Amino acid sequence: MQNMTYAFEERIGDPELFCGRKREMELLLNWAGNIPRKVSKSRALLGRRKSGKTAIMQRLFNILWNQNGEVVPFYIEVHDLSQWLLDFSDYYFRTAISQHISFQTRTTLPQDNEPWNMSQLEAMGRDMGNDDLIERIGFFQKYCEAGKVENARSLAFHTPGWLTHRENLFALIMIDEIQFMTKYIFRDEDCKIQMKNLPGAYHGLSESKTAPMLASGSYVGWMTQMMRDMFKGGRLKKTPISPKLMPNEGLEAVYRYAEHNGEPISDEGAFVMNLLTQSDPFYIATLFRSDWSGRDFTTVEGIIGL
Repeated sequence: MQNMTYAFEERIGDPELFCGRKREMELLLNWAGNIPRKVSKSRALLGRRKSGKTAIMQRLFNILWNQNGEVVPFYIEVHDLSQWLLDFSDYYFRTAISQHISFQTRTTLPQDNEPWNMSQLEAMGRDMGNDDLIERIGFFQKYCEAGKVENARSLAFHTPGWLTHRENLFALIMIDEIQFMTKYIFRDEDCKIQMKNLPGAYHGLSESKTAPMLASGSYVGWMTQMMRDMFKGGRLKKTPISPKLMPNEGLEAVYRYAEHNGEPISDEGAFVMNLLTQSDPFYIATLFRSDWSGRDFTTVEGIIGL
C-alpha cells in the first residue's frame, strides 16, 4: 500500500524491512475482509520465536487502519513479566480506547504505541461528543477504586467489541503471545496467585462473528495445550507461521537489509546468503549485524566466513 501511514509503530523498525509474507498477508487480509460478512472464525498464529508473527500482526493493524473501513484493529502484546490483573486490565482498557480513537480520528498513536492516560482519553471522548465512552471510563475507574478486579477485567476485555458494536463497525482482536497470560498475570497485587486459566475468559469472546480474535503463541506445545484446555471445540483455527520466506522473498530481504545497513553486496553473495540462511529474515539480519572484521558481502568467501 503506497503512502501508508504507520499509525502503529512496528517493532521491525524501518517499514521497508518487512519483506515477503505474501501468502500469509493475503490469507489474513481476505479473512479480515470477511469479518463484516460475519463468516470469519477466530484464528491462532503458531510459530517459534522470531518467526515473524508479531511483524505480521502489526503490519495487519496498519493496513486495516489505513483502509479506514468497517474493521477496527486492536493489538496488544502480553509480556513475560509478572503483572497484577488490575494493572493489566487498566493497560488493556486504555489500549483498546486509544486504538479506537486513533482509528476514528485518524490520529497516529503515541511514541512506542503507549496508550493515552485516562484524563487524555476522557478529554478526547468529550471532543468527539462520545458520552457513552466517557461513561464507560467512569465505570472502569469505579471498579478499580473499589478493588473489583474481576469486574474491571471483564469490562476491559469486552471493550474493543463494545466500542465497535455501538458504532455499527467490526473489530479484529489481536493478542500477541496469549499463552503468557497463564503464567505472568496474577490475581493478587503481590503477584502470588497465578491466573492460570485467564485465556479462558476469551472462550465465549472467541466465538464472536463481529469481533473475532487473532491470537499468537511462540511456544507451540504450550500454546496448543492452552487452546485444547481453554478454547474447546476448535474455537481458534490453527494457522502455522514458518520462519522462512519463499526463496524469492528471501533474496529480496537480503538486498533490502544490505541497503538498510549500507552494505555493498554482490548478486552472487546475495544468492549464497539467502541459501545459507534458508530465506529466514532473522538470520539474514543477524549476518548483517555481525562484528567480524573480515566480513565481506561482495564475495562468497566473505559471507561463508561469517
